[in-house]
Amino acid sequence: MKPLSLIFGFLLTANLALRADDAKPTPDKLTTCPVSGEKLDGDMGKPYVFIYQGQEVKLCCQNCKKDFDKDPNKFIVKIRTADAVPKK
Repeated sequence: MKPLSLIFGFLLTANLALRADDAKPTPDKLTTCPVSGEKLDGDMGKPYVFIYQGQEVKLCCQNCKKDFDKDPNKFIVKIRTADAVPKK
């Protein structure tokens, strides 16, 4: 009976993981790179966009990704704080 419960547990976990991937990420509304402060869609061209733990992240270039990866939570806080501030 244990092999059957292991298979069921695996299938349930895989199903939940697939559903989590289908969820739409929280948009990044910043107009500047949270790492460098450079304007997005500026001289660097189109922003480098990726998803980090359900949060869309826009960086001015792919080179900023290595700095983001050193302390991602620092930059996620910047993105979410800026998104929470109501625009006038």
